[in-house]
Amino acid sequence: MKPLYILTVAAAVLAGCGSQKKSTKSYDTIILKGDTVAVPRTAMDSAMMRNELLRQKYSSHTGIPADSIHNLPLYRFIDRWLNTPYLWGGTDERGIDCSAFIQRLLGDVYHIEIPRTSVQQFFNRSIEPFGSRHYLSEGDLVFFRTTQGKVVSHVGLYLGNNTFVNASVSKGVSIASLNDPYWKQRYVAAGRVKVNKGTAHK
Repeated sequence: MKPLYILTVAAAVLAGCGSQKKSTKSYDTIILKGDTVAVPRTAMDSAMMRNELLRQKYSSHTGIPADSIHNLPLYRFIDRWLNTPYLWGGTDERGIDCSAFIQRLLGDVYHIEIPRTSVQQFFNRSIEPFGSRHYLSEGDLVFFRTTQGKVVSHVGLYLGNNTFVNASVSKGVSIASLNDPYWKQRYVAAGRVKVNKGTAHK
C-alpha cells in the first residue's frame, strides 16, 4: 500500500522579527493516496518494524512521543538526508544549503514547489506569515537572521516540540531546537504554505 499522509505545510514570513500576527486563514490539506495492493504478511510485518524503529529514532531526536509521529514520508526523507554536509549553493547529497534542502523536502515529500533561496521563500506570496512561535505546527517553515544586514538568511522546517530540521553550516542536515540560544536569538518568524482548493491529490 502506498503511503497515506496528510499535509499541513509551511513557509515564509513578514519582514519584521517583532511580528506576533496569528495565522488566521485555513487552507485545504493535501491528501495523497495510492491504489490498494495485496502485500504479503511478512513484508507488512517488516515494514511495520521499520516504521516503528523510525518513530523511535526521531522521538529520541525531537522529544515527540513515538506514537505521535505519523508523517512517515517526512521522516523517511529526513533519515535519507541526515548528516549530509552543508555546502553553500549545493543541491544534492554531496552537499546542500538550507534553502535547497527545504525546497527539496517540500518537493519530494509534499509535491509543493517553492523558490530556491531563503529570501525568495520568505517573501513568496503563497506563504501565510506569522510571528509567534505559539502557532507553529509540523511543516511550518521557520526563518532566521544569521547574517547581519539581511532580512533572513536561514530556513528550516518545524517538526514539533520546538524542534526543526535544517541544513546548518556547522552540522549539515540535522535537527535543532528553537530553544537553543543561538536559534532563539536569530528567529525572525514563520510561515505556512497555502494550499488552494483543487490542488489535493486523491
